[in-house]
Amino acid sequence: MSIRVFDFECAAGHRNEMFVESDVHSMQCLTCGKIARRLLAAPRSKLDPLSGDFPGATMKWEANRESHMAKERKTKDKHGSWT
Repeated sequence: MSIRVFDFECAAGHRNEMFVESDVHSMQCLTCGKIARRLLAAPRSKLDPLSGDFPGATMKWEANRESHMAKERKTKDKHGSWT
């Protein structure tokens, strides 16, 4: 098993972040000594800007793309053709 960082919370509401093996689901609370259970972590997600399903991500992608293209055009004008 691999060691990873997980959040644990006891019945008293104390939260602790610990490096533990990935199969550990409960441990002793570092604050009060009660049993602390591992919390579910938020899933990692990345919005696909090309699908159009997420307008904010699409607009950000378009703005970044336009900025990158403008820099390339400026460099090309200043230094000539790439080939």
